[in-house]
Amino acid sequence: MKKYFHQLAAQRTDFFTEYQDTDVWSRAQPNKWSIAETLYHLLLLLKRFRQLNVIYLPMARPLSTLRRNRPYKTASVNIYEQYNQKHLKAMKAPSIIMPPKNIQQQVSYNEMIQMLEQETAYLSMLVAEIDEDVAGHIRYPDPPAHYPNLIQAIHLLVIHEQHHFTICRKIDFK
Repeated sequence: MKKYFHQLAAQRTDFFTEYQDTDVWSRAQPNKWSIAETLYHLLLLLKRFRQLNVIYLPMARPLSTLRRNRPYKTASVNIYEQYNQKHLKAMKAPSIIMPPKNIQQQVSYNEMIQMLEQETAYLSMLVAEIDEDVAGHIRYPDPPAHYPNLIQAIHLLVIHEQHHFTICRKIDFK
């Protein structure tokens, strides 16, 4: 799991450096989020995932500990790319992770970056004490993501962020 947290940090550093001199609030296309709105979406997803795990992990851990000696996967497939290829459109974000319309009046871009890093640190601390052979058996009831285990779910966070960073690069906000 540490590998995926390092990967999150590295891809964020690259992205934030690349777009540091950009108007992060402007939309390059009317139907696409701005960079700041995208970042807030990523923040909300991470926060909701952490909040879920505060409740879910204590319940799922005992059963997963019993299964610790069985094999498990450590990587996820890019479900966003799969969905796009199958349905010829992007996956729609649930309302609980949609950036609000007036987000620019609520929080600054730099505050969002700090909040994203803080949420990542909270999640990292939450899962730090879980052995990977146990984490590999903590499963989530998420059919579109193929019922990932905790390790795969963290990898999906990496994939999801990279997916949005790729979209931003394609839209070309510069």
